[in-house]
Amino acid sequence: MRSNMKKSTPILNNGSFIKNGSILIILLLVISAAVWLSFLQFRSPEAVPTEVGFGEFSAGRALEDLKEFAVKPHPIGSKEHDRVRDYLMTSLKNLGVSPEIQKLEGDGAVENIVARIRGEDSSSAVMIVTHYDSVPEGPGAADAGSAVAAILETVRILVESEPLKNDVIILISDGEEVGLLGAKAFVELHPWAKDVGVALNFEARGTMGPSILFETNEGNERMISEFIKGSPNPIAHSFLYDLYQELPNETDFTVFKNAGMYGLNFAFVEGFKYYHTPNDTVENLSVNSLQHHGENMLSLVRHFGNMNLVAEEDGDNIFFNVIGHKVVTYSEKLVMPLMIFLIIGFIFTFIHGYKRKKLTILGAIAGLILFILSLLLSYEIGELAKSVVTNMFAEAVWMIQSEMSISHPVFIGLIFIVFSIIALIDQFIGKKINFFNLTMGAWLGWLIIVMYASFQYPGSSYIFAWPLLFGLTSMNLLFLLQNAVSIKGYSITMVSAALAILITVPALYVVYILVTIEYMSVLLVLTALLSVFILPIITTLRLKVTAGLSCSLLLVGVVMIAKHTMHLL
Repeated sequence: MRSNMKKSTPILNNGSFIKNGSILIILLLVISAAVWLSFLQFRSPEAVPTEVGFGEFSAGRALEDLKEFAVKPHPIGSKEHDRVRDYLMTSLKNLGVSPEIQKLEGDGAVENIVARIRGEDSSSAVMIVTHYDSVPEGPGAADAGSAVAAILETVRILVESEPLKNDVIILISDGEEVGLLGAKAFVELHPWAKDVGVALNFEARGTMGPSILFETNEGNERMISEFIKGSPNPIAHSFLYDLYQELPNETDFTVFKNAGMYGLNFAFVEGFKYYHTPNDTVENLSVNSLQHHGENMLSLVRHFGNMNLVAEEDGDNIFFNVIGHKVVTYSEKLVMPLMIFLIIGFIFTFIHGYKRKKLTILGAIAGLILFILSLLLSYEIGELAKSVVTNMFAEAVWMIQSEMSISHPVFIGLIFIVFSIIALIDQFIGKKINFFNLTMGAWLGWLIIVMYASFQYPGSSYIFAWPLLFGLTSMNLLFLLQNAVSIKGYSITMVSAALAILITVPALYVVYILVTIEYMSVLLVLTALLSVFILPIITTLRLKVTAGLSCSLLLVGVVMIAKHTMHLL
């Protein structure tokens, strides 16, 4: 064991042309490239201007309608609400459909706007849904005026195009902001509710960002498959519904889902600082987000509008994006077999390393303990940072949490600080315990997380399962090398890290956007999980290089946080 440790300490043996700094630079470039690729999926399509052909969705045209009705707050029961209702009714009539008002008297009259475009040979109807009431605080340009405007533009295109096979039901619901009242009234009382084959609901929890599929019906296998075929720029992550259930939010889709309808629920979620505020205005709405909403809406209406919408018993699917708009999907039935495969793979990897005298039981246990301590340290750094922010910036805590120009650098700065400390600790411990043991102990921690997620949150299990598979594969490849501390060894480690980043970073980013740095402790723990992928490199760099890297990251992190928060004092 001791001789093995001594061999793994220098970065490369005897006169190699690659130096410590070169490896470090390459590692940083690989990580940066992987992060960049992982963010490609969050690019919304460019807004299409008004003057394009009438068969194509134009955010420019939709924006013209939005400017007319998303002017003032229009909560249910207000005069401005009546004005918006009348504008939408008139607009739909001018487009050639015959809208009706479904009125339900109560504490405040609920007035759904409903219309139907007949198909040539309808099996069931495709329903496009959003709500037109706003909160009392703001005009609701994004939530959900953007989707209302997208519906008007979509209806215009459908009316001017060849008829679809299936009927299209338009439901612009009322009272969503006060308890999903309009959706409940439609499902319980409107005769068209029984005709719905697919419900497409569009929402907003911010004013910018891509239109993301975040919720489906139970038994979504077919729906996901058709969504991937029908959407020109699909973005979908099955973990989002697990997260959504933990957040205090509901949409009209909740009602449709509980009624047994099939469907898809979309939202853009960036720009949270404007959500439910007076600043949810047309000026603060991203026209690219409006374009993405509209393209999803029109494309999916056309797709589902020309297929047989007979309900079928389906299983659930796991799904997630990789590199742009490529969606990977597989049956949820494979979650448990994948977990079992990883358990067997871990045991095989340990035996493989043990036979090659790379691993020891005590060493791996020490690696697991270090892994747990690293996560606890990350959590405590987050708690400390949160305490400092709360005490120093009491009047500006909300701004730090919701203003992306502040929260982004603060979060990135904290990540740098966490990684700098973990890198130093790993370097020092790596002098006593070889990186194989440290890494294998960390993989045991990952395996425990995979097992928990597979049972409790199967839709989120992929975030941990596939990176673990990459990690175990890379470990076995490293065992096969005569000298793992070599160009081949570092290449294997970097590829494994890059693949893990492609899967985990998009999920981490969406979680960060949804929960903000109010939950920075949890976010930092999730980030620290990734540190294990570069353990075989960090622990074999010379101490001066690791110390230089750590000090640089620490300094950059502190400067980033200070630069973007000090003006708030």
